[in-house]
Amino acid sequence: MFVAHFEMTARRLTLGALALIAVGTGALGTVFATAAEPPPTVLKTEHFDRDPGWEEHHNRIVPAKLPVVTQDFGYGPTRHASLEPGEIGGRITRTTKPAWYAAELAPATLDDPLSASGSFAMTAAQPGAGVFFGWFNARQPGGSGRPIGSLGLHFDFEAKGGRLAVRLITGTNQSCGTFITPYLPGKYRTTPLKLDGTRYDWTLNYDPTAAAGAGEFTFALASENHPPIVVDATLPAASQAEERARFPTTKTFRVPLPAGYKQQLTKFDRFGVMNMMKAGGTASIFFGNLQLGGKPIDLRADPGWTAVGNHAKYEDREVTGAHNFGYSPDTNHAGGRPGEIGGDLWRSGDYGYYADRVGPLSLDRKLEARGRVTMLAGGPDADMMLGWFSGRDNPATKEASPLEAGNFIGVAVGGPTRVGHYFAPSLTTAKGSRGKVDSTPLLRPGVNYEWSFVYDPAAAGGLGAITVRLGDETVTLALKPGQKAEGARLDRFGLFTSQAGGQMVRIYLDDVSYSTAAR
Repeated sequence: MFVAHFEMTARRLTLGALALIAVGTGALGTVFATAAEPPPTVLKTEHFDRDPGWEEHHNRIVPAKLPVVTQDFGYGPTRHASLEPGEIGGRITRTTKPAWYAAELAPATLDDPLSASGSFAMTAAQPGAGVFFGWFNARQPGGSGRPIGSLGLHFDFEAKGGRLAVRLITGTNQSCGTFITPYLPGKYRTTPLKLDGTRYDWTLNYDPTAAAGAGEFTFALASENHPPIVVDATLPAASQAEERARFPTTKTFRVPLPAGYKQQLTKFDRFGVMNMMKAGGTASIFFGNLQLGGKPIDLRADPGWTAVGNHAKYEDREVTGAHNFGYSPDTNHAGGRPGEIGGDLWRSGDYGYYADRVGPLSLDRKLEARGRVTMLAGGPDADMMLGWFSGRDNPATKEASPLEAGNFIGVAVGGPTRVGHYFAPSLTTAKGSRGKVDSTPLLRPGVNYEWSFVYDPAAAGGLGAITVRLGDETVTLALKPGQKAEGARLDRFGLFTSQAGGQMVRIYLDDVSYSTAAR
């Protein structure tokens, strides 16, 4: 801090001396040219061993009403899904805090064959409920939406029925899978699975040697009581095709793993049921007639599986849009001594930020930043931004995220679920034009990285370019012709949220250096 202050002071004195000399010699034009130059910058460093006093805006949102979460599931002597008394299940609530009832396994990876089968039945559900059943890893940070390092059945509910997908989520949070029931995002989202106790029989097998060695999982679903589908001829053609391609018309599904997925650090050490990890509703669902690795699981008595939070009741603060990020004095997720910045940033709700005042800066000046970062959890459809942007005193972006409204340059954390979360160079000019690259370094959950950012307005033949480094990987984004001239008002540096609608990123940073205007 002392060095940064000294550099700022020295530069102010130098500029002042130049102006006085120019006035003294009558070189009035020189005074005007100096005044018109963009202000010089210095590199400021924060180690966050004390509160930096950064500006806060909608970054600590307490819900007006805290919902009460009730988890009440595990082993029971009932027979909703089972042919004989004894099954797993109960009332499961979707919330960011993980809860499960599961068998402890010898660790398995995607190099090992896996097989399981059984039945499930559902008796009630609220909108927005979500449940997982299958193989997973016990190290779950919470807030990831879906369990990281898992392979199994993903249930999603509305008041009148349920949907089902089967997915693999690797240890690096990359995802592949298929919908078993019809689903066209944003267009056709039926819930054909019945909530009346209808029994569904399923099998899930994974073969690491299939698909030319890439690995493949196969899922089958059947039910004696589910009615056959009659495709509505008034539906759009795409919806009709989706109906014919899914259950109950189609009963067997194959999903080859994308290249490289087997190497994505996936380890399974549990098999059982858990909640999906985003605030939502409650479903009553049961699993019976279970086999694992071709061997029946005896459920005539409680199998004594490991239990985490499956019988609990508490008020839930982590609801959609309830940002909770800023200075964190007692944590050190990003490494080093306690004291860092970060927390939970939702891609929903009010636009919020936590940032230092650094301006005025523009796209005509070189900008640099570096530090350490760890992402603990990143749900599907979850993003956050780090960099320079325009604060709320700018009417154009007062209550709108600069990623969408304009005036931002920095790093965007996010990406499609099949990939994970990019650590990507990003730009939105004052006129709203944007820049991005197709492939960037990936943030693996729970891994500590060193990172850096450099924007050079003279690079790429004068167009300007951004270079981002994460660990040992680097990517460069060249600005498009005319983007630098569109400009950007940059007077803050820090973290801010997107408003596109989605889930949460839990991320922390420490030992951050960044360009700020000399004062």
